[in-house]
Amino acid sequence: MIRFSRDSDLPVLHALWQEAFEADAREAEYYFGHRLKREYTLVALDGEVLTGMLSMLPISLVASKKEYPARYVFAVATFRKFRGQGVSSQLLEAAHRHMSASGEAASVLVPALPPLFGFYGKRGYETRFFIDSMEVFPRDISLPPPGAQVTPCGAEEYLRLRDKAFGNSGLYVRWDIDAIRFSISSLFGLGGALRIATPQGEAACLYELRDGGVRVTELALLGLGWQDAMAAINGHLSAPAYTLRMPASTLPGARTQPFGMIRWLIQPPEIKGGAPYISIAKD
Repeated sequence: MIRFSRDSDLPVLHALWQEAFEADAREAEYYFGHRLKREYTLVALDGEVLTGMLSMLPISLVASKKEYPARYVFAVATFRKFRGQGVSSQLLEAAHRHMSASGEAASVLVPALPPLFGFYGKRGYETRFFIDSMEVFPRDISLPPPGAQVTPCGAEEYLRLRDKAFGNSGLYVRWDIDAIRFSISSLFGLGGALRIATPQGEAACLYELRDGGVRVTELALLGLGWQDAMAAINGHLSAPAYTLRMPASTLPGARTQPFGMIRWLIQPPEIKGGAPYISIAKD
């Protein structure tokens, strides 16, 4: 049986989250306390036993300047002893039925592992979102541009800047302000959002301390090149190494890799403009 989650499910969902994602208790506690809502979460049951979960977070899809309601499928998980029994497939089918009945245009997700692209592909998803990923070292970064200022960036300002930077993408996954706030606060001080301002333009980035370096999860550019933005970021963070993520085909010499998938629940709109873009996704 598939149903929406209840408050009484929370202890079991905590345990499933930590088993499936190998997350520490603090991360699970924060997600359940600040992001989880019963109307976003489906659970699978075998009799009275909870076997799996799936979250459907609200997003907007912007295509040709028109906005469509959609959901981001996240935290698809099954307890180990119930895997291989079709639990995730049943949850996805139930999620798609709910989205269609609610008037959602599409379901979007980011597979956590490469083999999962095949799993979701068999369930109607198409790989449409790609990213460039490149290692950048301080020795390859120039000095910050004259007059550059780097300051912490609040959620409202960050959302404004990312919408301006990516809103003309052929297909843009737009997070709302609650999602942006959560993305910044859930880093627990091991990362954050920055605004870079120079006489030439501005930028915003979301970064995370990882493996002794910094992952620049997103870099939104407005009149500023990525090299100047990274020079300003390096002057502020002074990390030993950076992993920079950007929309596909924007980093010369970078490795372009599949990142996100979509399953349309309506007739797909005509996609014009730059490459489809999604970011700020747990992967």
